[in-house]
Amino acid sequence: MTESMFDKYGGFRTFTEIVSVFYQKVLDSDELAPYFEGVNMENLMAHQTNFLAKALGGPDKYEGVDLKRAHSRFNIKESHFIEVAELLEESLDEAGVEDSDIETIISLIAGLKDEIISA
Repeated sequence: MTESMFDKYGGFRTFTEIVSVFYQKVLDSDELAPYFEGVNMENLMAHQTNFLAKALGGPDKYEGVDLKRAHSRFNIKESHFIEVAELLEESLDEAGVEDSDIETIISLIAGLKDEIISA
């Protein structure tokens, strides 16, 4: 049986940390931070961790709504989507995720572009 990427890197403990580092980078961005004003970041980070867990072969604890509906009210621009992907890539790299696995994860995220960009 092939080990999932989720298990390979230590499961929820590791991905919770990666998501935390990632969102700190997002909140430090002058371009991205305004999207998160008034957002309960603890809930969002738990939600994102569960999303990544499911996407990377871990347990399915994701209880999110349709991505397009969840993001449509934010009028997200392509440049902001790209910046988010770059910050995620940076966070994964800093956590020691192998380059080939980072490419796989970023490809999964890139596949969601049409559901997230609305501007």
